[in-house]
Amino acid sequence: MKRSTWLAISGATVLIAALLAMWRIAATPAPPEEQVVRNRLEEIRQAIEGRDLNTLMDAISSDFDAFGYSPERLRIELASAFRRGIRPHVRYTAPVINIIGKEATVNMRVEAWWEEQGLVSRHEPTDIQVKLRKEPARKWLVFPAEKWRVIDVEGISVNGLE
Repeated sequence: MKRSTWLAISGATVLIAALLAMWRIAATPAPPEEQVVRNRLEEIRQAIEGRDLNTLMDAISSDFDAFGYSPERLRIELASAFRRGIRPHVRYTAPVINIIGKEATVNMRVEAWWEEQGLVSRHEPTDIQVKLRKEPARKWLVFPAEKWRVIDVEGISVNGLE
């Protein structure tokens, strides 16, 4: 068999396999929206503890405006804290989620502490309310999708945290 024929057959096989994989993923039923929001909250917690600034900022809406922080200022403050070596930890109770259309309100009790230069600082457990909105995004950089992003957080005091 000629090399060009072999390459064409191989290419067609790979293309068909990729299309079948994408079809199977697309045909998988979507989880309930409440579970999607729970997964997003856990993804945010893991990004905080893993000091993953890109994942954390992907979860923040461009309309974010909580406790006087714009998304740009929040990115700068988080990057600065992560560079200083702060190791944050977050624990939260089972969230109470209320979804209306493309907006969600999540109420939960959150406890946060962080390590810096061998010292542990603790923020007292507090009840917070997180507001999220489903916004346009891309899946695999190509396919249109939607993601839940944080637009507001109430109940967090930033005094003494900077």
